[in-house]
Amino acid sequence: MFAASSALAQHPVAPQLSSNPGARYTVFLNFTGFNYSGTWANRTPGNVPAYTLDSDATTFSNAEVSSIKEAWARVATAYVGFNINVTTVDPAGSGMTDSQRKTFYDGHQYMTHTILGGTYNWYGAAGGVSYVGIAQQATTTNGRRTNWVFPVNGSGTAPKTMAAAAVHEDGHHLRLSHQHDEHNGNEYSTNNNAQGYGSYAPIMGASYYSQRGTWRRGKPGTNANDVEMLQGNLNIGPLLDSGVGHSFGTASALAVLDDGTVDPTVSKGFIMPTAESGYSPDVYTTDFFKFNAAGGTVNLTAHDGSQFLAPGVADPGATMRSVLKIYDANGNYIGTSTEDNTTLVHHWSGQLAMGTYYAQVLSYGAYVSAWEPSSKYFNMGPYFLTGSGFAPGAVPEPVSLAVLACGALALVRRRRVL
Repeated sequence: MFAASSALAQHPVAPQLSSNPGARYTVFLNFTGFNYSGTWANRTPGNVPAYTLDSDATTFSNAEVSSIKEAWARVATAYVGFNINVTTVDPAGSGMTDSQRKTFYDGHQYMTHTILGGTYNWYGAAGGVSYVGIAQQATTTNGRRTNWVFPVNGSGTAPKTMAAAAVHEDGHHLRLSHQHDEHNGNEYSTNNNAQGYGSYAPIMGASYYSQRGTWRRGKPGTNANDVEMLQGNLNIGPLLDSGVGHSFGTASALAVLDDGTVDPTVSKGFIMPTAESGYSPDVYTTDFFKFNAAGGTVNLTAHDGSQFLAPGVADPGATMRSVLKIYDANGNYIGTSTEDNTTLVHHWSGQLAMGTYYAQVLSYGAYVSAWEPSSKYFNMGPYFLTGSGFAPGAVPEPVSLAVLACGALALVRRRRVL
């Protein structure tokens, strides 16, 4: 059962989901409907019904709950690594009318209230609509902290297209403008309607049908660097770090279960562009994991995406494209993963003698489309690891060369694998 806030007592109950509680900025995804008092951009939204698939906006069916969860996970994945919490939990708390809630949102900085419900009939044909740059304002009025996604006749009710519209509109609140098509001048780039495995389109263009909707650095002088613009928001804070070691010397222990398989709920992270590079789509952090091979066949796989919905299962909507490399204890290169046809799974398998090794997770790097060759797409975001053939337990620290030369007995400190 999902608990309901009394602030939403007049609305159906949505699952209570949060991606990063305590983050500086909050994106509140409201699927439960909203009675909007007054005008928005000189138009009158009125009583906007809850998201629905069965025309009953008074309660959520199992199918609607599943759809809400997937849409939330897709939006949350796009903002992983930023100081942003994507949530379905109303930050206004309990006991407020919708009119009072609207005033609350307007009066609190670092907040976006996204309504996903109803039609665009009150506004005009659009997948969604938003003011731009609201994150910069300490307070605002007239509901400007609220933006809209129109599932019925705008974005469509499918989680993928609805989430694409929501990430886009929330990007506007965070100061982003549209990524134009540099090839033909259209306001919204679709990367020539790219579809299928390995396809990309910009979040701030139209990414309804591509496999990956990602942030993009557009053609210089025409389209902005989305990540650089997001990080330029007033006091939003630096990009986050997932806590995985970024070098051989600081490598994190690969979490191995008693059966020699990898625990994906611990062996995970996210890859982000670096501030030092000016948030270039070519330069990213890289993660290192240290592990022991049991002696024999080792399988290790990097999965693109978050696992908000089910442990060990990649959520749909990955923004990351990984590369996995294996090294021996001395840092000598052994091999690189093979990408499957989905471009979402990256697998390495080989025979390893018993001993200590390293796995490095990198970004694929910038994706460049022949359609718009002056623009670069970011491959950034969450991943997790699965695998087998590992020795559970401790990762031994190497004995010093001096001790080995003397032939002396040494007590070796052992680090427990989490």
